[in-house]
Amino acid sequence: MSTHISKRVEKTLLIGLDVTLLYFGYFLTAWFFHQLTSFEANYNYIFMLTTLCIITFYLFDLYSDWKRKSSSNLLFTIFLAMIVFTFSTWMFTFFFSTFGEAGVLLTASFLQFFLIVLARISLWNFSKLKYGKQNVLVVSKSSIDGQKVAEKFRHHHQGWFQVMDIITIHNKASIKKYLGQIDVVVISPEVPRNIQTSITNLCVGHGKEVMIIPEMFEFVMRDAQMQQVDDMMVFSIPSTKMNGIYQFFKRSMDIVFSISLLLLLSPILLGLYFLIPATSKGPAFFRQERIGKDGKPFYILKFRSMIENAEKITGPVLALEKDPRITPLGRRIRALRLDELPQLLNVLKGEMSLIGPRPERSYFIKQFKKEVPEYVERFTVKPGITGLAQVNAYYSTTVEDKLRYDLMYVRNCSIILDLKILLQTIRVVLQQKQAMGVTVEPEASYSGITIAKHN
Repeated sequence: MSTHISKRVEKTLLIGLDVTLLYFGYFLTAWFFHQLTSFEANYNYIFMLTTLCIITFYLFDLYSDWKRKSSSNLLFTIFLAMIVFTFSTWMFTFFFSTFGEAGVLLTASFLQFFLIVLARISLWNFSKLKYGKQNVLVVSKSSIDGQKVAEKFRHHHQGWFQVMDIITIHNKASIKKYLGQIDVVVISPEVPRNIQTSITNLCVGHGKEVMIIPEMFEFVMRDAQMQQVDDMMVFSIPSTKMNGIYQFFKRSMDIVFSISLLLLLSPILLGLYFLIPATSKGPAFFRQERIGKDGKPFYILKFRSMIENAEKITGPVLALEKDPRITPLGRRIRALRLDELPQLLNVLKGEMSLIGPRPERSYFIKQFKKEVPEYVERFTVKPGITGLAQVNAYYSTTVEDKLRYDLMYVRNCSIILDLKILLQTIRVVLQQKQAMGVTVEPEASYSGITIAKHN
């Protein structure tokens, strides 16, 4: 069975398991409350609620491959998805008052949450027993490059990988002696393409898994379509220009969600507007020039989380994990991403979108483009308040790694993907680890972006 078919089968079985547990939860609750007759009479409504739950799970990305991911993230994501589903259930019973008692359905939701968590965590632990503690061999161009890659695997969620050794391309012949001891071979993007090919062929031939960290150009090739010109085969790479229908729905979603969030969060916005200047010298808002779509500059609006004129002495620098410029209140609002809320006004003005690559300053962009020429492709879409990099990476993630997520979004953006990122942002906001700043060596001083040593 091919890998693609196997993944589809796994996803279908997972959906089937969820549906079974959802129906079992409804049935068991109806039996407990002596409402089996109501359960049978409202079977179609229960089917609708089950479909709603599956859609919610899909948008929370619970049908992606969770192997090698964090069990705590899985548990937290299921919890958030069930909250959204339970609220939807309450709304459903409010509009369809003939459909039993709201309390019965809400009780069923709690039971379903317990059953689904039990099943998913059991599957996760089974996957860890089967795929965990795999021996990893890193192949890189240099030892420094290899150490960076190896650290990612060492810091990955505990128990999935064990780094055995790092081999540079100058010693690639020694890979053969490791084939009997390793499970996974990781190839750094700096390794030349011809060497990547030979190593991949060797490892696949011996039944070993190969992980290749993609180069930026490979994101362009992902969407390439095979065409024929005369008797010559060519790959056609489509442009990243969005179609009109997607632009219309994306802009509509930006407006509707921004207005709704501004109204819903208005007490918090108003409270911070008075609290920030009351706890530290300076205004509540902070304006800064950023670069938007097509390289056009605009002024981003944020709640001030640092001391007034923080960069007057230091110059432009990235925020650090224990940055002395951040105020006590600023540290709290940054952890909860509340400082980003005023950007909803930038969204309404059309300068930003809810979802997209984060906008950056011209000062840093000039340096990024020197190191990573593909960085300019981010400007083909509007910058966003949150994005694929924000829900998958950390604030301290390197520019190159964040760019991989940004390019993935640019090449695959859709309303469904936007909704998935929007919902997953809830988890990121509540789990503060991803908001931590970069770290630097103790002896380092503010002198520019080069001081930021990413971990």
